[in-house]
Formats: sequence, structure tokens, C-alpha cells
Amino acid sequence: MQSTELSKQRIIQLYIQLVTQQELRESKLTARMAEEMQKLESEMGMKLNLTLSEIHFIACIGDHGPINVTTISEKVNLTKGSITRISKKLWKLELIKRQQLVDNKKEVYYRLTAKGQKLYKIHHQLHQDIEQRFKSFLDKYTPEQLAFSRELLEDLLNWDF
Repeated sequence: MQSTELSKQRIIQLYIQLVTQQELRESKLTARMAEEMQKLESEMGMKLNLTLSEIHFIACIGDHGPINVTTISEKVNLTKGSITRISKKLWKLELIKRQQLVDNKKEVYYRLTAKGQKLYKIHHQLHQDIEQRFKSFLDKYTPEQLAFSRELLEDLLNWDF
């Protein structure tokens, strides 16, 4: 019984360590993205000053475009008002373009411009690099260990303090 409690305590300590370490990793990723953004800004001759939500908005259009406000809102988990505000900024920066379908003049759809496509590719490549490194890390585990890990992570996502 005591070893179970010690194991639980150690898991809690490791979880706290993981969260802290994740913050450091996110800082590194943000710095890497900022470096790539500076290169792109230099190439475009303009300052972008994009937030993470704006970058994910661009990624959503790149993955699913042409796409409307409602679908973007659902996919990136932002309000329609936020989507409208972000779209205006990205349109002014010439990263996205608006279009209406011939049979539906009421609804606006978004596509990436050539500039937006460049930014999308940078972001997409960063995600692919991270995913590949993570998959390589997971290679050392058995299918049973991976199944348990997946179940644990799903439970953690659904757990409410």
C-alpha cells in the first residue's frame, strides 16, 4: 500500500515537472517561430506582429480552405467575433483573401494569398518537425505501453481539478 502511495506521489512530481518543462519547450518553439517570422517579414518588407491565434487561423485556412467563418470558429475554438476581427487584420496584411461563392453571395469564404501560403508552410513545417521528433521518441515503447499512455493522456484531458 505504501509503495502505491509513493508511486502516486512520484507521478504527481513528474507531472508538475512535465508542465514546467513544457512551458520551456513552448518558449523555445515561440523563439523558433519568431525567428522564421522575422525572415518572412524581412522578405515581405513589413512587420506582421501575429498572435498564436492568428497563426492558427492561417493554419486552419491552409488545411481546410476555402473555409467560412463558422467552420473556422469550430476548428480553432474561437468566437465568430474573434474570427471576424482576426480576418480583418490578416486581410489588411494581405495574408488572406475573401471570396463569395457564385450561388451564395451572403457567406464569405477565406483562402490564403501567396504571402499567407508562405507563413502557412513555415508553421506547418514546424509542426511536422515536432511531430516527427515525438514519434521517434515514442518508438521505444511497446504497443501495450502506448495504449496505456494514450488512455492516461485522454483521462488527464477529461479530468477536472
